[in-house]
Amino acid sequence: MITDEDIKNKLLILFILDKYETAISQDILSQMCCIDNNWIPYFCFGSFVDELIGARFVLAEKDKNNPGDQLLSISDDGKVCLSYFYNSIFKSIRDDVSEYIRQNKLKYRRKQEFVCNYEKSADGTYLVHCIVLNGQTILFELRFVVPNARKAEAIANKWQDSAPEVYKNYVDLLID
Repeated sequence: MITDEDIKNKLLILFILDKYETAISQDILSQMCCIDNNWIPYFCFGSFVDELIGARFVLAEKDKNNPGDQLLSISDDGKVCLSYFYNSIFKSIRDDVSEYIRQNKLKYRRKQEFVCNYEKSADGTYLVHCIVLNGQTILFELRFVVPNARKAEAIANKWQDSAPEVYKNYVDLLID
């Protein structure tokens, strides 16, 4: 049975996607809504998103740079639905969400656009794969081998903060 609370949570997801203004990974949206802010119950979040996708209020595309995730954005139908029920979301909640996104959008974009993964190789070393993305397009990619998991993890942890500078330095060195 669908409750008023379920409807409000789905509208809130539409509102967040509308305010974010660009596609966002489902993992990051979940972190924003459920972990960082407790706006939506974690155990319901996935089914809410699935229902919004099924109703074509949310567009989903596979994240080719993170195969286990998908990128979400509000559809035109979702925007129309949101406009009809906009006032169903309390103004205080809309204001809180808008302010939070304004203050934290860069942090979430960094998580989505500066990706670093690593995996163990057959010889016991670790292959580190660092990427700078613009949406789904790879702007810069760097792969290298490190001797152990500790170093690979340290690089992955530093990548989000250092990626813009690393990318800029490579571009400056290679392009006149």
